[in-house]
Amino acid sequence: MSTKRLKQSIVSLPVIGYVIRLISDSARLPKIYDKLHTNLTEIDGKYTELKIILKEISKASETTNKQLIETTKSLSSVQLAQDNLQGLFDLLEKSLVTKSKFNTVKQSSMTDLFANDHIMDSFYTDFEDNFRGSEKTILERLEVYLPYFKNSKINFSKNQVLDIGSGRGEFLQLLKANKIEAIGLDINLDMVERSKSKSLQAIQGDGLTHLLDVKSQTYGAITGFHIVEHIPFNVLMRIFKSAHRALISGGFVIFETPNPENIIVASSGFYTDPSHLNPIPPDLLAFALKTSGFIDVEIKRLHPVDVTPKEIAGVPEEISGRFYGPRDYAVIAYK
Repeated sequence: MSTKRLKQSIVSLPVIGYVIRLISDSARLPKIYDKLHTNLTEIDGKYTELKIILKEISKASETTNKQLIETTKSLSSVQLAQDNLQGLFDLLEKSLVTKSKFNTVKQSSMTDLFANDHIMDSFYTDFEDNFRGSEKTILERLEVYLPYFKNSKINFSKNQVLDIGSGRGEFLQLLKANKIEAIGLDINLDMVERSKSKSLQAIQGDGLTHLLDVKSQTYGAITGFHIVEHIPFNVLMRIFKSAHRALISGGFVIFETPNPENIIVASSGFYTDPSHLNPIPPDLLAFALKTSGFIDVEIKRLHPVDVTPKEIAGVPEEISGRFYGPRDYAVIAYK
């Protein structure tokens, strides 16, 4: 019998075979243990690698979440910026439409005005000489406004005065004599040339167009003596709003006009000038400036009729004031 068959015969015996198999398995146990240990070590290594991978995935996920949050914030910022930009576009479009409407109103409302008919320029120059009063008289009357300029902290060398409807240039002369820089603006070509002949700075044009075209905060003060009564009221309001924009902070306006509180002025004197439209009561003109953004509005009544107390003796003050009271007034207002 061969050795192999002998071993098989012995192993197959009930008791002895079991013992032999047990001894044989026990002999292989260290190898099995070593193999099992090796497998467990490999599994532990794989587990460690897996933990590292899971940790990296977690970190990547956190980074992705942060990036997602930042991206969401960026998108929100972009959306906000887009909304703001759209708002600016809408505002610009509205501004352009508004300016277009202003120009349309200006053209349609002022086309037929007396001052726009330049055939009448020389007529109106002569009219001023005959009815306005001498230049010397007007210069003396205008001196009442000098304290507003002299007491101001505005640097008029940097932000000069704009005198709308500068006419013969009396106020420009007065300001120049007091070293206050100013420029005159008048529709009437003859008036502009007359001012230039006196070495005064003056340009031809209408007030609304000029104020719409200049940069904001250009002038230190804007004046207009006996011009508001020549202008349609809706256009006058646009001039006031544009004047407010064109003034520097702390700048001011002065507008003088005939006073309809005086009955003689309101019923007769006002209509002597063929270019006059409608008299404007003092409170209305002051209110118009307030609603245009001006503050500290002052009404200054001027030029009462020169009468003696004896001439008005026995006449109630209310009545005498209506006939002999101030024939002009000015409204002074600040930005």
